[in-house]
Amino acid sequence: MTTIRIKQNQLPSLVSLLAKAMLKKGRDPLPSINITIDGFTFERDNVNRYNTCCGLPQDRLPLPYLFVATQPAQLLLLTHPSVSLKLLGMIHTHVSFHQQTPLKIGKAYDFTLGVIECIQTEKGLEFELEGRFTLDSVYQASYRSRCLLRDKLPTNDRKKTTEATVDEGGQPPAWNKRDKLTLTPQIARGYAAVSGDYNPIHLHWLTAKPFGFKAPIIHGMYSVARMFSAIDGPIHQAEFTFRRPAFLPSTATLEAREGELRLLNRDGKPLVEARYC
Repeated sequence: MTTIRIKQNQLPSLVSLLAKAMLKKGRDPLPSINITIDGFTFERDNVNRYNTCCGLPQDRLPLPYLFVATQPAQLLLLTHPSVSLKLLGMIHTHVSFHQQTPLKIGKAYDFTLGVIECIQTEKGLEFELEGRFTLDSVYQASYRSRCLLRDKLPTNDRKKTTEATVDEGGQPPAWNKRDKLTLTPQIARGYAAVSGDYNPIHLHWLTAKPFGFKAPIIHGMYSVARMFSAIDGPIHQAEFTFRRPAFLPSTATLEAREGELRLLNRDGKPLVEARYC
C-alpha cells in the first residue's frame, strides 16, 4: 500500500494533471494507493461559483461538489508513477454519494481517497475510487466513482436502462417533467471554469473527435448537479448512472418520480439515471 499525504494547497491544478494523464500508457490494474489530505476545506467563493453555474442555492455545500472539489486528488492518484494505465478515453460510468451528516463550508475535514476495486470485465478494465471525509476520526460523508477503460471505442446505446420500480397497483409510477435543459459548448466551458475540469472531450469538436466523439459532450458531473438541484429536501444518499453522452449543442428533459430522476435526450433515451433517498 502506497500512502501519499499532502496538504490541500499542494494539490496540482487539474489542467496540469490532465496534461500528465494524456501521456500515460499501459493496461495494468491499479495498485493500492491512498491519498490523504488533512484539513480539507471547502471555500465559500468556490462553492458559490459552482452553485451559480449549476442552478443550486448559494451558501450550501451540495453532495456532487464533494467529488468536484477533490478531482485533483483523483488525478494525482491516477497519474502516480506506479500507475501504468492509459487514461485517454476513460469513461465515467457511475458515481454515488452518502452522508451521515451534511458537510459544512469552511470547516476542515480529513479526506482519504483510495482504490477499492479494479477488475477486467468483458467491456474493459473497470475501477472504482472512494473518497471519505471524516472529522476527528468520525465518518461524515463519502463518494464512490466508477470508471471504465473500454477495449474498443464506446457505442452510444450499448447500455441497458435500469428496471422501473413498480407501485402497489403493478404499474410503473408515472414520470413527471421537471425541466428542459439547453446544453451548449458555452455552458460546458463555463462549467470547466468553475470545476477546473478542462478535459478536451468537453471543449470543442476538434478536441473531442480523437476520443471517438462526433462532437463535444457535456460534463457528466454538470448533468449530475442539474439533476441534484431538482431534489427537494435533505437526502441521505444518491447514485447516478451515466448511460450515454449528451452531445453539444442539444436539449435534454429532466423527469422525476418518487426517489428517482432521469435526464433524457431529444429521442427520449436516458442520458443519466438517478436514485436517492
